[in-house]
Amino acid sequence: MATKLLAVLLSVCLFSMVSCSNILLVPLFGEGSHYHVMLKLGRELMDRGHNITMLVADRHEPLITSSKNHTGWAIKYIFHPSVVKLADYRDIMASMTAAGLQGRYVQWILELSRRENNFMQKQYDECHDLLLNQDILSTLRDSNFEISVADVNGNCPIFQYLRQHMGIPYISLSAVLTIPSISMLNTRTPANPAYMPEITSGLDHVMSFSERSINFAACIFYLVVFNIIIDPAKELRVQHELDSSIFCEDAELMLINTNFALDFPRPLLPNTRTVGGLTSGPASPLASEWIEFLESAGEDGVVLFSMGTYANGIDEDVAGLFAGAFAQLPQKVIWKLNGKPAATLTPNVKVADWIPQNDLLGHPQIKAFVYHCGMNGVWEAVYHGVPMVAVPLFGDQYDNAQRLVSRGMAVKVDISTLTSDELAQAIRTIISDPSYKKNATRISAIFRDSPRTPLEVAADWIEYVIRHGGAKHLRSAALDLNIFQYLLLDVIAVLLLAFVTFMIVLYCSCRLCYRGCRRLCSGSSKVKSE
Repeated sequence: MATKLLAVLLSVCLFSMVSCSNILLVPLFGEGSHYHVMLKLGRELMDRGHNITMLVADRHEPLITSSKNHTGWAIKYIFHPSVVKLADYRDIMASMTAAGLQGRYVQWILELSRRENNFMQKQYDECHDLLLNQDILSTLRDSNFEISVADVNGNCPIFQYLRQHMGIPYISLSAVLTIPSISMLNTRTPANPAYMPEITSGLDHVMSFSERSINFAACIFYLVVFNIIIDPAKELRVQHELDSSIFCEDAELMLINTNFALDFPRPLLPNTRTVGGLTSGPASPLASEWIEFLESAGEDGVVLFSMGTYANGIDEDVAGLFAGAFAQLPQKVIWKLNGKPAATLTPNVKVADWIPQNDLLGHPQIKAFVYHCGMNGVWEAVYHGVPMVAVPLFGDQYDNAQRLVSRGMAVKVDISTLTSDELAQAIRTIISDPSYKKNATRISAIFRDSPRTPLEVAADWIEYVIRHGGAKHLRSAALDLNIFQYLLLDVIAVLLLAFVTFMIVLYCSCRLCYRGCRRLCSGSSKVKSE
């Protein structure tokens, strides 16, 4: 009895150690998919009794404070001054989507990476101002945070500043797929281009010789581009006397928004945890207007179409392409679009600037999901077992699309060459061929077959790190090696030098022996002739 009582008391003590911790969340933005992931995690941690604070640029303050996300939850916000204004931010995100829809994403990203690009420079200026803002830094210091959770897809090292100067450890969260080559460079995660496709490559994990060659070239390309893009971030680190590491070498733990039900198998370090599907979950009841529209479609059902948060009014050619495809379908279509499409729509199409995407995907009348393959929507479709037509536009969307195709639950189309007829045929294929729905249902079952939800797993590990004052026992010694040591280039160089030295010595020895023997032979010949 005494033993049981002691065990209960110990459990209570352990729970109390993390039941009311002060946790800082550092999302990449104050809206959009990355922010939504961090918000969902914050809610889960709040439900467990923690005090949650978010550090966000003040350009998003009006949106956050007026939304249900703010008023319905007691999340505290610290807003830091913006250099990039909300209109500029939304314009650049909309231009990225537009570039993707026009099939010129690569050109767009190269333009954005130029040092003279005003938007990128403003981002670094904003980060520099934040790291010098004594009022904000004092507020963060006085808040007594046990840990911070930071989206590491941005270039501002505020979370590392807090670790180094205030002793606040952090956990990194990647809301998108990690890049194999960059993960190898920054976190020493094993990366092999023979079976690990690079970002935007659109390759499968089973590759031919030519595909492996292309993937290897992409690996080198992204290492170069990455260093160009983060060059100003290096200057920030030098200016503020931060460690030489760039992203998450000193993170206590790394959380990645992926799951091997969909992702390709690959090696991960012990301090990396997969928590794919943080925004997915059971569908909530729909409003009557949605129910009426869905039921009015009859047996043909409904196609859900979305190009993401920042797909504003698109140009006439692209809008006409989509409208022409939907006009050929017997199904009704829900088109999520910010603004009016620049095309004439048939009566079967309903346009809305906001949709309850996860709840719609959970309704049996949704027969197909035409989507740009942003990570959150992908996991929602996987959770509900909805087959997809993948229309990737930029970033990790090409890779998400390929994973869906590889699992047999999607058809992928190329926006740069797509026609209305091709899109309509892809949708008809997804709906008429039962194998796509069967595979989607199978992947959904695998994904959902877990005793803990992705949010619970992520929160469990955050509490684990808090409970134990870090997770250094999971940290690989590879993080203490520079890239030359990690790749054994120093050892290879020494061995190569030793081999070359040996060959030179051997060559010289043989040459000396040859000359000596030749002299001896010449001398003996002279003696004989005399």
